[in-house]
Amino acid sequence: MDITGLIADQMGLFTPYDILGALISVVIAALLGLVTARVLGGDRSLVVWAALAAFAVVVVRASVPMAIALVGVALLLRAPGPEADPRAQAMRAVALVFGAGCGTGAGIITVACAIPLLLLLRWALPKLNP
Repeated sequence: MDITGLIADQMGLFTPYDILGALISVVIAALLGLVTARVLGGDRSLVVWAALAAFAVVVVRASVPMAIALVGVALLLRAPGPEADPRAQAMRAVALVFGAGCGTGAGIITVACAIPLLLLLRWALPKLNP
């Protein structure tokens, strides 16, 4: 296999033109999460959750097997108990969504969308910064 075939395999069901669309979807969801947090008095984690949801749906798109796999990944998160740390829960969700994105064969799309998501996470969860 040559490098072009390797790159094409890591695009999953996406074309190069879909990368910008995926990034725009994640950014718009994050902005809507920010507006929601500001208007309703929520915390910054709403921004991360909105962006993660958008990214998860972008990766799944219209694929039933990927959607079923995403439900399985979501079950790994489970609802947090009253003593659960919301920061740890968000970090776990990010790791699971990134793993699901790479597992679907869309590694390049996952990396492209990881950049704004990680910047949002750094902003939304300042306690994690050294």
